[in-house]
Amino acid sequence: MAFWNEIVKLHQFLPQFQALYAQRFPIEVRHYLAEWIEQQPWSSIHINPSNENLARNLLDAMVSELQKVSSCMSYPVKCKLNEYAVVLKKTFDQQPLELVNIMNCLLMQENRLFQELQQTCASVAPAVTLPAQPVPTTNSERIKQEDANVLQQLTLLNGLIKTIQMYRSATQQTSEAPDQEQQQLPPCYQSHHLQQANSPLPEFTKREEHIKQQKSTWDDHRRKRNYSILEAVRSLEQVQGLVLNMIQDWKRRLQLSGNGAYFEDNLGSLQEWCDKLAEMNCQIQQELGLISTREDIANEQISGVPEKLSSLLNNLVRSAFLVEKQPPQVLKTQSKFSSTVRFLLGVKLNAPTKPPIVKAIIITEQQARVMRQHGNIHSENTGEIMNNTSLLEFSNATKTTSASFRNMSLKKIKRSDRRGTESVTEEKFAVLFSSELSITGSEMKYHVQATSLPIVVIVHGSQDNNATATILWDNAFSEIERLPFHVPDRVSWSQMCETLNMKFMSEVQSTQGLCKEHFVFLAQKIFDEQSYSIEDFTNRMVSWSQFNKENLPGRTFTFWQWFDGVMELTKKHLKDYWNNGLILGFVSKQYANRLLNQRVNGTFLLRFSDSEIGGITIAWIDDSEKGGRQVYNVQPFTTKDLTIRSLGDRVRDIERLLYLYPSRPKDEAFKKYYTKEVKGKDGYLHAGVKTTVNGEQTQVVPQAMVPSPVSQSCVCTTPEMPGWPQIPCNPNNINYDKGDATVTSSISLPPNMMTTMSQGEDFPNAIQRSHLINPYRTENDMEVNFEDDQQFVRGVENIPVPSEVELNALLSMNTMDMSLINSTEF
Repeated sequence: MAFWNEIVKLHQFLPQFQALYAQRFPIEVRHYLAEWIEQQPWSSIHINPSNENLARNLLDAMVSELQKVSSCMSYPVKCKLNEYAVVLKKTFDQQPLELVNIMNCLLMQENRLFQELQQTCASVAPAVTLPAQPVPTTNSERIKQEDANVLQQLTLLNGLIKTIQMYRSATQQTSEAPDQEQQQLPPCYQSHHLQQANSPLPEFTKREEHIKQQKSTWDDHRRKRNYSILEAVRSLEQVQGLVLNMIQDWKRRLQLSGNGAYFEDNLGSLQEWCDKLAEMNCQIQQELGLISTREDIANEQISGVPEKLSSLLNNLVRSAFLVEKQPPQVLKTQSKFSSTVRFLLGVKLNAPTKPPIVKAIIITEQQARVMRQHGNIHSENTGEIMNNTSLLEFSNATKTTSASFRNMSLKKIKRSDRRGTESVTEEKFAVLFSSELSITGSEMKYHVQATSLPIVVIVHGSQDNNATATILWDNAFSEIERLPFHVPDRVSWSQMCETLNMKFMSEVQSTQGLCKEHFVFLAQKIFDEQSYSIEDFTNRMVSWSQFNKENLPGRTFTFWQWFDGVMELTKKHLKDYWNNGLILGFVSKQYANRLLNQRVNGTFLLRFSDSEIGGITIAWIDDSEKGGRQVYNVQPFTTKDLTIRSLGDRVRDIERLLYLYPSRPKDEAFKKYYTKEVKGKDGYLHAGVKTTVNGEQTQVVPQAMVPSPVSQSCVCTTPEMPGWPQIPCNPNNINYDKGDATVTSSISLPPNMMTTMSQGEDFPNAIQRSHLINPYRTENDMEVNFEDDQQFVRGVENIPVPSEVELNALLSMNTMDMSLINSTEF
């Protein structure tokens, strides 16, 4: 279906399209020949005399098609269309390329007007339904579409420039003949007048008509040339506006990439477009320079064009100077950093002797605002950057012109007075790059400046977390054309969800993002509400204070600090588990209980701790001592814990865990994360760390079992045991055979240190068969396993082949603490 048919549906906008065509081309012909017109290769025909036959063929085909269509119409319409056919033939028969030029311009402007109306309707009148257009689904597709649009418009602009050149040449050729004949007329006319004063002057009349015709042709060429110049300048301005918008879009996408968004670098094509725009600007200026002085009156038609072209080139040069590689947005003083500045008009750079010098300084937010409004900043020194100059040089290898700053360092910073409760990690700065450039074909000196993305300066690593929050908010919610560095104080929850998801996936380097249930939990946390419906939070607004100024209810940290801790833990220790869907993650304890209560005993899930920063806990369902069932929650594991023993090994250690929610066998899900058991070498026994929960692996259950604590450290103790006699142990009464100790003397046990022994079974075998319950152990005691059938169990040691001296020394000690790491408490 023809594009024009879609335009006709916009009844309220048809007057604008009628004004577009006006006196340039009959809109009725556009309407009745819509599909035929859109199928013709107007843009492929360059405005060149060699293509005149092609243009004439198109003209004849249009007239023929118009007559064909009119034959099927009612009488009034038929007459009108036939009339237009005659007018088109008469108007463009001598200049068919003009028809091609007009059709190219009209179709381009028609498409542009349609796009502008789309944007207007989307922002002002959402109820208006516009024709469906192909919508790019990705940035890559959108960039390709924009490049194609720019290329098409540059092609049309190039055609207009060739039209100018054609009419300029024709104007020069026709301007000389009338002058020569005019100089010959007076003597001829005078001689003939003396002989026959009252007789007609056929020779004079004929030559005068010829001169008038030549002048008319000359005026026509001059008028059309001037019209083409105006049209070329308008087209140049429009396509340059599109390219500059693409540069702004590139900057915005670069900023979003700081939050983890995918970034497709298209500076290569932008450099190509900038080069062509500068070249075409110079070509139009050259055509203006070739206009002869005798056309001063005609120049009034194009007055202001030179100034317009100069302004366009100035804007292009300034916009082509940008920061390609940004300095770190969280910048620590006395730390080295790098950055790169690029100039997209490198081929036009006029630097015959020495490359221009680019200088970098740091400026405050207030200075950035002054520079935005007035083009310069106060001379007040904000900070000192070491190694802050570089040469803007062209690289033959990459065909780019850039200045690289490799070893910059912020030596010191002067902070401004902060507003209200603003902290130092909310104060924004920027690095300003500046230089003086000359462009080939222009006598002007261009002072160019490029500002980096906002920077938060810190002096200590402890400030990094809050500084990152400031940058995250700025990158996510700033607008392209803003007063530096303004950001909204409140944003929609949907925007926040998109930002958190983007940041999480980037930090964890995962394609597994957050889901609806995760966003519900995060909303509950930041809004301190317990609704389980995502719709209840969809239209809510979240403030900067809720994000990273106010502590969460009942906690000593903010929402961002907690979320950032989860990302760090996942990035360092849990990435593979998360990517493989083994971690449910962002769910509350109450929601986890609801899920587990619907499953069989031994079903467990992994969720991020709600009560501490950077922790993950295991929740599982099992029978309760008091009857019924109960959900148990293991003390959260932090980075410190998972550095000692991985999550997979800890899941394997806890024998009560049987099925990963909803029903996946534990070993099937975690087997590849289990650490292979290593045996000792050179006669040594391998010692390992094992995770246990209180009451696990016992045959006699104490009267009150605490459901959740997990041992987090490796402690070997022989505490004093007041209230009951020490175990009598005489080394002479112990026989050692392959590491198995047989106790020959009787051993009395206290009532609260029990094991079950079958009749006739000796004590060491009972130890091998079960674990003793030591009432003096702490919640943080950890079991240490030894290979080759040697064990250490809580409260009792079977140590292979000790000497008599070692054993006596051991028995004489009150307490031996071999803590390998600090325990983690609830």
